[in-house]
Amino acid sequence: MNKILKAYLKRLTNLSSRNKSLLLSSLPAEQFLDLHETDFLLSKSSFEVITQLIQRKSRIPLCDMQDPRYDRVNELSRKLRKIARTEQFIEEERGARDLYVGYPFVRGKFSDGSVVHAPLLFFPVTLRLDREQWCLFGRDDAEISLNRSFALAYAHFNEVKVPDEILEKSFEDFPRDPLEFRTALYEWLKETPFRINFNQKLFEDTLLPFDKVKSSDLQLLEKNGELKLYPELILGIFPQAGSYLVPDYHHLLREAEQGVLKMPLFLVENEQVVDAVEASEVNPEAEPLPQNTLKEEHILTPLPADVSQEQVIRLVRQGQSVVVQGPPGTGKSQLICNLMADFAAHGKRVLLVCQKRAALDVVHHRLHELGMAPFVALIHDFKNDRSGLFRQLAAHIEKVDEYRKENYSLDAVFLDREFTRESRLIDQVVHELELFRAALFDESECGISVKELYLSSDPTEPDCNLRPYYRSFPFSSLDGFRRNLRSYCTYAYRLGPEHSWLQRLSFANYHLPDLQRMETELRQFFPFFQEQIRQFGAWTSVAFHPDFIQNIPECTERIEDVLSDIADFETFTLFQNFLQDEPQAPARLAFARQVVQSIEGWIADGSAIEESLPANELPVFRAQLAKAIEANASAVSGTFWKWFGKEKATVTRVANANGLGTTPEELHQLNIRLKNRMELEQWLQNQLLRATRPAHTNTLSEYQGYLKKVERAADAVLRLRLKPWQSILTNISLENTDFGKFTNTFQEIYQWLLAWQQKREKQLSFLATPQWDSLLEEPLEFSEKLRHELTQDFDSLVEMDKITLQFSSVEQSVVALLMEHAAGETAQTENLLQLFENSLRLAWIEHIEAKHPLLRAVSSLKMEHWEEQLQAGIGRKQTLSRDTTLMQLREATYQGLENNRLGNRTTYRELYHQVTKKRKLWPIRKVLEGFSDEVFRLIPCWMASPEAVSTLFPMQSNLFDLVIFDEASQCYAEYGLPAVYRGRQLVVTGDSKQLPPGDLYKVRFEENQAEDENPVALEIDSLLDLAAQSLVQQQLTGHYRSSSLDLIDFSNRHFYKNTLRLLPDFHQINDAEPGIHYLHVEGVWEKNTNLAEARQIVTLLTELSGQALSVGVVTFNFHQQQLIQDILDQENVQAPELFVKNIENVQGDERDVIIFSLGYAPDPNGRLVMQFGSLNTQGGENRLNVAITRARRKVYVVTSLWPEQLQTDQTANEGPKLLKAYLSYAREVSEGRYRPQPAPMGNYRSKALLKDLISVRQPEYQPELPFADLTRQSADGRYEALLLTDDDLYYGSTSAKEPHAYLPLILKKKNWPFLRLYSREFWRNANKKDL
Repeated sequence: MNKILKAYLKRLTNLSSRNKSLLLSSLPAEQFLDLHETDFLLSKSSFEVITQLIQRKSRIPLCDMQDPRYDRVNELSRKLRKIARTEQFIEEERGARDLYVGYPFVRGKFSDGSVVHAPLLFFPVTLRLDREQWCLFGRDDAEISLNRSFALAYAHFNEVKVPDEILEKSFEDFPRDPLEFRTALYEWLKETPFRINFNQKLFEDTLLPFDKVKSSDLQLLEKNGELKLYPELILGIFPQAGSYLVPDYHHLLREAEQGVLKMPLFLVENEQVVDAVEASEVNPEAEPLPQNTLKEEHILTPLPADVSQEQVIRLVRQGQSVVVQGPPGTGKSQLICNLMADFAAHGKRVLLVCQKRAALDVVHHRLHELGMAPFVALIHDFKNDRSGLFRQLAAHIEKVDEYRKENYSLDAVFLDREFTRESRLIDQVVHELELFRAALFDESECGISVKELYLSSDPTEPDCNLRPYYRSFPFSSLDGFRRNLRSYCTYAYRLGPEHSWLQRLSFANYHLPDLQRMETELRQFFPFFQEQIRQFGAWTSVAFHPDFIQNIPECTERIEDVLSDIADFETFTLFQNFLQDEPQAPARLAFARQVVQSIEGWIADGSAIEESLPANELPVFRAQLAKAIEANASAVSGTFWKWFGKEKATVTRVANANGLGTTPEELHQLNIRLKNRMELEQWLQNQLLRATRPAHTNTLSEYQGYLKKVERAADAVLRLRLKPWQSILTNISLENTDFGKFTNTFQEIYQWLLAWQQKREKQLSFLATPQWDSLLEEPLEFSEKLRHELTQDFDSLVEMDKITLQFSSVEQSVVALLMEHAAGETAQTENLLQLFENSLRLAWIEHIEAKHPLLRAVSSLKMEHWEEQLQAGIGRKQTLSRDTTLMQLREATYQGLENNRLGNRTTYRELYHQVTKKRKLWPIRKVLEGFSDEVFRLIPCWMASPEAVSTLFPMQSNLFDLVIFDEASQCYAEYGLPAVYRGRQLVVTGDSKQLPPGDLYKVRFEENQAEDENPVALEIDSLLDLAAQSLVQQQLTGHYRSSSLDLIDFSNRHFYKNTLRLLPDFHQINDAEPGIHYLHVEGVWEKNTNLAEARQIVTLLTELSGQALSVGVVTFNFHQQQLIQDILDQENVQAPELFVKNIENVQGDERDVIIFSLGYAPDPNGRLVMQFGSLNTQGGENRLNVAITRARRKVYVVTSLWPEQLQTDQTANEGPKLLKAYLSYAREVSEGRYRPQPAPMGNYRSKALLKDLISVRQPEYQPELPFADLTRQSADGRYEALLLTDDDLYYGSTSAKEPHAYLPLILKKKNWPFLRLYSREFWRNANKKDL
């Protein structure tokens, strides 16, 4: 950091021999004049000039303006005229007054051998014509002062300290008698560290002619450390401003050495920004604001602002320091005014710094129009403007009570409430519109935006329902499916809907052996089929039908079951018996199973049946047994039964026959067996069994075996219930009385079915079920068709199924749905693909609109209402911002006032005394140091040059809340640092495509950089470039200067990459008059001038003088500028606000009409030399850019060349090439061949553009102008209307305010008929031809 600061300090003070305030070895005519040349021109000696200066005479004549009899007068007059122009130019450019009379001159060497030949004192003067005489006029605002450059050089080279009071010494209190003045100066020098010989010649009342001694001669003539004074008197431009920044740099160096200096414009060794702190640290007193957004109510913009300006304001209000790249006419001044008003209204201090007076004047004028003039101090020259500032402060103090009354007369609460309401309405509408824009261009849902979906779908075209599937088809990953679908459809449509293999199993893994196998199987099918039919006919007279083999597994299982059930002849007999009563089969089987299960239960429980009695005796015996059991219920009756019972013998016989006795327990068992026997007899007699009593069946096990056969026979009958086989199998079963033949026939049928099953399995290994069914229906024809088409299309089928294999299950469902939907239509791949694309897009649109209902706002009145509210709100807020700003500025002046015990105000009392007293006025800096808070309460906004800042304001960090630099591309970095240090936040505005820093009348110290690596800060010149290394950059994009596109289009294309946006007036753009006129003259290049061009310009100015248009003349070199100025002066040609400048100093100016004098032409010998002056230097093209962007309404290019005469192919830099290109462009415009071009697409990626669709449907709408999507022209080529869409221009808008408010408002202001059409509206009306 120290290295940078020391290098900058050297550049400021410039103690080198190139500084003309230290070494004046010649007198350039435009800057200097030896006043000894006036000797006796007005009948008095030249010493009279210094006499009158010492006497503080207000008017000092030098010579007549002209004298036909005396060439010496005329020559001197020409020199004075040039100096007067230079003085005027410097004051107009920088607001500085650098014209001084230097006297006496110091000559000699410093102790280190550095030579000096410079004034000791400066007498501030101004030069102008008065009563036909050139006169010097003293300046009341400035005092006789010491040559600070000399004093600093003396201190540096002689290594002595020069106190500040010597540097600041005022010589106003010196005597006004010339001799006494010189004596006092002699006495004063003795008291200073300066060791200068005050020789006797200085006390003589004569002047010496200026001795033009070169530096090399002084080195030989003078001695080291010896300085002498000479009575030389020089009038000249002696810039002193840089020296006033020196004390500030000493302060910066002290802080840097202590390690406490923080400057946001520098990087330290570890490449971190020195001031890399959060916004809250940068501005700890700033109002708490949201991190990512700034509410409207936090911003006061009393002047209109476009979206790029608003973006800067928001960044600054959030605490950021910003670099603003402001191309010509983009509203930098308007942005600065809004920033200053906003900060000041929030109680902040603001400083605007600029070296160009015109730029400060423009901002001051605009703030004055806002009513802020009393709260803004403009200091062009710290010496000259003190009285005006003091009057302003005094008037302020006198109006404090008036301000209070004015504010009380306003309803401040109502104003604040209205401002808040409008601001919040704007925020709300902008939020809705931003949500709409985000939803319109959001690609996260399906891979493309809903806008593109609108433009690539048609609700009136066929579609199929993809709602269950669309989520599986994001467009970001759809390409693979599209390719596969296209290939699949191509194969499908090639096969055709009648192809036998259209519905099939997958062939994806099939190869040539599989083809051969399938061909063999198909070839063998029909013989097999015939043999099977023959066997079938042997069993039945029923005709074969495919239904007989539809359910072969069940059929074979049933036959197996029947054969298993009918295992013997007895069962076969029962089976045939039961077949006679087939309808009872289910009930019979159920009954038989119940009986068998009951018997099995008896056996499991150990029960049995009575086996000895015939069935008819069972009821009688049951009664006898009951009596016996009853009798044996007691001992007495039991004994009696045993002795006398009639039934005893029968019961005993039956019991014994069943292996039992007659004990009560055994009788009970016999009773159970009897019951079982009787129940069994009932079952056997049931009609469902239709069975006679089997022979030799007495025991329970024998009955069990018989009944199981009954069960199996019943089951077999039921098993025959199998359509269509039931009748055939029943007939076979009844017709075959031979059990063996029956079994054989069923076995044959079983084997027949197995053969079909095997054949079916083989066929279905490569056939789909529908193909198998068709094969059974048409065995010969279809088998041949299958085989033929298989052989023909096998490879296609394999490839098609490989594609199918790549489909997911969802994709396969969609393909099937698409094929089904398109089945009845003419089969075309493109049609089906379009069906899929349209259906998918419509499904996604439905989904996205359900998620973002705001998208439908364009089809209702909601969007229109939003825009009306936003546009009206912005206008009302601007008005309220102006009122609120002024109210808060007035309020700041009387808030917290203090009064004494008598009620008299003490605040401002002492300040008012200092600014109203008539004698011993304090310097401005002293007033600011003594009454800082009071002064800033009264005047929060300040404007000054960098030098004035250092002179006026204490070197205090964060003295201002915001420091703004304007035209920073022309400000050397070293001039800006002290002002930057005084600011909490920094905004640096400029244009890197315009002129770099430079001053024709100040020489900058350039140190030879021997080191290989230097800090970036030492390798760049301008403050703009320095700030761009570490601060956020923003570019302004709206262009408001040029009234027609052709005036700015060249610069926009070649310098600003088409980022500027100009919107001309509707009526003016239809004016056939071109903005640029190419005027060719037959000029000659002689002595670096072109007289023919100068004469043409004078003629042109004469013609323009009657049109109330401001005019500027721009030349491409200094000598042509002087020539034109001389002719204008001679012929007294005038025009409104006329200036004549060259491309080195025209930046910052603008006029209605700009006239260029190119100057370059063939010399008197007809030879054209390709010399382009400063245009041919590196960055020289920026000078051209500045020149061609100065005009508001018209440009005249006066030149002696045609573009093709310029040979620029071999030039090293771009300047000459772009000059040739501009001349070609100017000629094209002048001849009516210019056509504007639509804006480039920028970063809009989508290929779906609404404007393209519209221009195809309605050719009268075409993209032509850069500020609209489409333009409608009449038959004669006149513009009729604009059509705005939601395409790239809408997408590229940085804020919803731009397309919905700022653009519509300016279109209305510029009288353009326009309409905005959204993609959704076009989509909904896709079948309508007329917009």
